[in-house]
Amino acid sequence: MAKSTEAWTDENEKQWKQRMTQLFESHLQNAFETYESPLEVGNRLGDVLRGAEVEVANLVVPRSVRKWASLENLSRWEDLLKDENMLLDLRTISTSIANTMRPLAGNKFAMWITEVLNIAFNQHNLSLHCLTKGKIKSDLAKRLIVTPIDGNTKRDYKPDIDIIVVNNTTDKPIAILSAKTTLAERVMQTINWKRYKDQLPQDLRDLKLYLVTAWETFPAGKVNRERVQELDGTYVCNTRAELYGNIKLFESIIDDLKALI
Repeated sequence: MAKSTEAWTDENEKQWKQRMTQLFESHLQNAFETYESPLEVGNRLGDVLRGAEVEVANLVVPRSVRKWASLENLSRWEDLLKDENMLLDLRTISTSIANTMRPLAGNKFAMWITEVLNIAFNQHNLSLHCLTKGKIKSDLAKRLIVTPIDGNTKRDYKPDIDIIVVNNTTDKPIAILSAKTTLAERVMQTINWKRYKDQLPQDLRDLKLYLVTAWETFPAGKVNRERVQELDGTYVCNTRAELYGNIKLFESIIDDLKALI
């Protein structure tokens, strides 16, 4: 890791974000060039994301050191293990690394799914598109509040609405995709919302709720393997998963979405 003698600046941050964007884009582009179809890329997005891990860390760690270490300590990192005072800085830096890498992976995973599916929709001549922001998504989010059975107050039980699949003909949402790198990320909120979906306005009750995960393998005997059976579909972006029930390889999502139109 290169040493620095100056504090982390706004320009440093701008350049870092640009390099991070280029890194993720290059890995996705390499996947498109490696595999024969966008759906095959989708099958392996978890592996592609994990393949970028070392390069991501090589960008995240130096940034965190330069951004969070006290200025007088920047030139002393090579002596880290010899100086107990440096460990105080390390605690802050470690938190920064973890807090940066988790959302980077999650956000990029959702964007990759969106890009892969939109390309696949075009290739399969499907009148569908995915979006991650905008008026359709914000309007939908306001209408997805349900009331728990044992309460009288409406609570925001809606799932993580990472991606909306829209029918181009009607301009209406037909499915929600909750994108999670692992199922440690609040998967029960998504499942709980599905249980109360009959309380939604009539025009939303046919809305499908799908889970897409990068790294989960759903081994036999594990609780999440059964939990996700309550969802309309679960799609894995790695080739190590043990497929079972509604747990399918990512490429299967295209036929399931096609059936909705």
